[in-house]
Amino acid sequence: MQSASDEVLARRAADGDESAFEELVVRYQDRLYTLALRITLSDADAYDCVQEGLVSAWRGLGSFRFNARFSTWIYRIVVRKAYDVLERRGRTAEPVDEVPATSVDTPAEARLDLLDALAALEPEFRVVAVACDVVGMSMDEAAIALDLPAGTVKSRLHRARARLAESLRTERETAP
Repeated sequence: MQSASDEVLARRAADGDESAFEELVVRYQDRLYTLALRITLSDADAYDCVQEGLVSAWRGLGSFRFNARFSTWIYRIVVRKAYDVLERRGRTAEPVDEVPATSVDTPAEARLDLLDALAALEPEFRVVAVACDVVGMSMDEAAIALDLPAGTVKSRLHRARARLAESLRTERETAP
């Protein structure tokens, strides 16, 4: 049985089909949470961003023009919610006590080093790195979702990766 595309489900949801929206939520809730968590660095804030984002999406489906992918649209909503949290906090992060593993193939120590390095990035670099390298968006999708020019996404991603590499290199060199 082939499942419906996001856009088909979004159209059905826009017409009031709650089960179609529920399927979209199931498809995206983990990635939305990961994105919000990496931006806000707070489990509670990330959860709130996703919940508020999904409520906003449900209410706004009637205005979704279907000229972009549903995934890009929903990511953009949650990213805005996460930025709102950072603004309310004065752009300071409240670190997460425990972060779910990102990959079973990567040793836990390396994941923690990477998470620490990501957390140390300025939010404008972190969000681009998370969107492209954690969530898996293309640079074009990230540009739309983050409401940034494609060139800005490309340069911020390049800088973020360079800073992450330098941070990880320094961490490994200073490790006992």
